[in-house]
Amino acid sequence: MTASGRENSDPRKNDAADAPSEESRRSERRLARGLEDVSYLFLSQTPDRAAEKSEPNVVPEQRSSEPASTRGPILLHPSPVVNRELIISLLNTSTAVLEDGLRAIDANIPCDSYGAIDLLAVDGADRLCIIDVDAVPNDALFLRGIAQFDWILRNIPLVRRMYQGRVVNFSAPPKLFLVAPGFSSLLRCAAQRSTNPVVCCFGYRAAAIPGGVGVLFERA
Repeated sequence: MTASGRENSDPRKNDAADAPSEESRRSERRLARGLEDVSYLFLSQTPDRAAEKSEPNVVPEQRSSEPASTRGPILLHPSPVVNRELIISLLNTSTAVLEDGLRAIDANIPCDSYGAIDLLAVDGADRLCIIDVDAVPNDALFLRGIAQFDWILRNIPLVRRMYQGRVVNFSAPPKLFLVAPGFSSLLRCAAQRSTNPVVCCFGYRAAAIPGGVGVLFERA
């Protein structure tokens, strides 16, 4: 065998000759993968795709880390649209703003000639509570509530049948809640002296806020 034949038949030399081409193929494969990784930068993008890629440049909404007590005051304006029906509707769904555990069970209950109870509720002890509402300061609201309280006491069997599916403590007399924009000193004095029923007076103030009306209830 000639020297040339021996050189060509040497497998190690053949491998060495093939090595550069193999390395080139590997480089091409790495380059191809790199192009795939950045190809989206050169392709036309839909608006949604472009928005996704540019998202890191969007400045997020800044949220204040300051406690509420250190923020500036919020200006409120009196609301001219508050009426009695609105106050009753608010209290019907959020009765607990007057007292923790208070929940409405009925509305507009007729009481013979004493008008209708605006809302009937039970408190945390399942005691009946009469809630009467007026849109203006009115001393007659107290008289109306006392008369309706008396009507319930005289018609306990009827009231039991009306609410037999509910847990109600009929052994305790009902409480009376009066809700109005304000109360005269005469009414407040009478309410404070009343022990049967217990009378709770709540004033309210309404303010226009973005998107609606805000109402604040305060014990009078």
